[in-house]
Amino acid sequence: MVKEYARPASIDECLELLAQPGALALAGGTWAMAFEGRDKPERVVDLAKVLPRSIERVNAGTQGLSLSIGAGMTFQELIESDMSPAVIKAAAASMANRNVRNRATVGGNLGANKSCASLVPILLTLGASIEFKERGKAIATSTVGEWLVAPRGIVLRVLVPLGKGLKAASLRSSRTACDIATSTAACNYRLEGGIVKELHVAIGGFGPHAALRPDISALFEGKALPAKTDIEKALLPLLKAKADIRGSAEYKEKRGASLIADALHAAEDLL
Repeated sequence: MVKEYARPASIDECLELLAQPGALALAGGTWAMAFEGRDKPERVVDLAKVLPRSIERVNAGTQGLSLSIGAGMTFQELIESDMSPAVIKAAAASMANRNVRNRATVGGNLGANKSCASLVPILLTLGASIEFKERGKAIATSTVGEWLVAPRGIVLRVLVPLGKGLKAASLRSSRTACDIATSTAACNYRLEGGIVKELHVAIGGFGPHAALRPDISALFEGKALPAKTDIEKALLPLLKAKADIRGSAEYKEKRGASLIADALHAAEDLL
């Protein structure tokens, strides 16, 4: 049971409160509400007043044209924004329940870092970076991949490079629309003369967290994109799943291979 609730007006105050033992950062609250009773925190720090919710296209120095997304932006706001590329909207829409999308935030999805987190795979493949703030320190930047390995501070915004000529896709597999996903997949690449270049693939559902898979990318880099059935055959030896309530290991591996093949063939222009 929550015994203490705070809604600070500054990011530094949030960080001070979160430094106390047992404190939990609260954004949309969808992750916290999924806790079992014995896991519910006694102290929560609501970030609603301090997290930016804006979205805009900016020139981010060496990254060039980028999409800047405030960490407090909800999934539904991301879907409805004219600024969001179709692949980002598709990733956000993979959270099928609109009631959840109205609460779930971009920063919260990163903080939860679940195996099948909706936005993480596409952010990883696009080489997104984040701005975050730690207690007593200046605002810092990190790649999404680096931050997820060692989460720290509070995420303020996400910067997604929007390179021209990139093709990208983000897909999700589950038994029903609102069920927990069995796997997620995202990819991006350039197609030059029918040859795949600069391929990045990320998958979720095959470990505790979604991750980039350079071993998968290496299979198709510098080659013409194979037929879906050939992609699936090549992928199966690389996918190792665990059986659980969502399905057998064999089912999840075959479904994951099919999902990656679908993503590679479904990739559309990012811009």
